[in-house]
Amino acid sequence: MKKPSIDLSECILCEICMDVCPEVFKLNELGYIEVADLSIYPEEGVDEAVRNCPSDCISWEEK
Repeated sequence: MKKPSIDLSECILCEICMDVCPEVFKLNELGYIEVADLSIYPEEGVDEAVRNCPSDCISWEEK
């Protein structure tokens, strides 16, 4: 199964990922973007977040 991953050292907190795919990407209590723990991730929404991320810090990883 594929799961989205965020390289937090590259993330600029633009929140575009949360705008395009809010069911997957959330802002946690420490102020960082995190990936929701889902059994299946919506590929189309995550792919759009990957395409629109200005710092290219979102990718898919095999779980």
